[in-house]
Amino acid sequence: MLLQFNVSNFMSIKDEITLTAFANASKEHEDSLIICGKERVLPTLAIYGANAAGKSNIFKALTRAIMLVRLSNNLQINSPTGFEPFLFDDKSRNGKTKIDFLFYHNGKKFEYGFTADRQYIYEEYLYEYKTSKPTMIFERTNIKDFKFTTAYKDLAQYKGKNTSNKLFMCTATAWNCKATKDAFLWFSESIDTYNKFSFDDTDQLLGYLDIHKDNPETKNFMLSLLKHAEINIQDYEFESQVVENPSIPLPPGITIDQALFGEMKRFRLETVHQIEDEKGRFQSYRLNYDHESEGTKRLFAYGPIIMDALKKGRTIVIDEIDNSLHTNLTRYLIGLFNDLSVNRNGAQLIFNSHDVSLLDLDLLRRDQIYFVEKNNKTGVTDLYSLADYSPRKNENIQRGYLQGRYGAIPFISGGIEW
Repeated sequence: MLLQFNVSNFMSIKDEITLTAFANASKEHEDSLIICGKERVLPTLAIYGANAAGKSNIFKALTRAIMLVRLSNNLQINSPTGFEPFLFDDKSRNGKTKIDFLFYHNGKKFEYGFTADRQYIYEEYLYEYKTSKPTMIFERTNIKDFKFTTAYKDLAQYKGKNTSNKLFMCTATAWNCKATKDAFLWFSESIDTYNKFSFDDTDQLLGYLDIHKDNPETKNFMLSLLKHAEINIQDYEFESQVVENPSIPLPPGITIDQALFGEMKRFRLETVHQIEDEKGRFQSYRLNYDHESEGTKRLFAYGPIIMDALKKGRTIVIDEIDNSLHTNLTRYLIGLFNDLSVNRNGAQLIFNSHDVSLLDLDLLRRDQIYFVEKNNKTGVTDLYSLADYSPRKNENIQRGYLQGRYGAIPFISGGIEW
């Protein structure tokens, strides 16, 4: 599970910001906290802020760091890292992005981070917390200088196999290094990010359902989710079929190796509705997925992702979770992670939203609510917790937010000139 994430000098984020899942000393909703060793960990984190404040840049920083770990071993020697610095001052635009993760995986607590620009990895480190103090597994400086403790001196054999734009943790793991394996697997298997565009493409959306379709629990979970959402769907039928020799339209004179696209599939999803006629009789009707509402489509995407997270104790990060969903349904999804009788394996949900009705201390602790604000004079994004304001337990957080008490809200002036 994610314990903490730090990032600096990335897009609108100039100075270091910290998103932490460590619970503070408050006794609010203690029955929802995940106990991880001696740590009290938050199962959900909500991020709020005005448009263009930088919420999505936090999401992008997480995504690019995770994907760099996953794809590092596939990079060509001249491939970019994908990190873009803060561009509104000369020092930052020529500086480096710094990323740091603190996480717990397979019974071990790790800290992993790196410093990179568009082309190179300059610094990198991996520590394991076997006690309250971290034990160094390796440190990397000046792109190619490494330091190892005696216990991990065998890692030195992988130095020559790494390149300036690759992460050493990934290189060592690819060569079956046990010391780096668990940390790498957390990035590979236990955390994922989903932006709003992930759910706009029908094939990609149904792809999430296809991944889990052979799991007998999937349909039960999906039908239960639809039932709780009070959506009139009693059943559904889903099929996927590999497309042989897919036809991909290309401009005249252009050819491309179809294998580059990987296996392509065609999906069919039909929902079954029980409809009552004017005489009180019920009859089943099938409806093509394309005719369902956007909210229903979103549930068919969220369902397998959430089920998998709850089952495996994974961390999922969703950009604009409330898109196309009713407030009560979004609250229900958040509640699944806050309810330890459902969330038995330490799953986490991190999301951003504009739905102010979720700013409710009956739903979330104060340290679970974060705000993002951008200084329009400097273009710098800042991130801070509601807990920093120490609001009263009975304070109306929604009203306070809309009144600008906590910042992170657009102040709109009247009129327009044109």
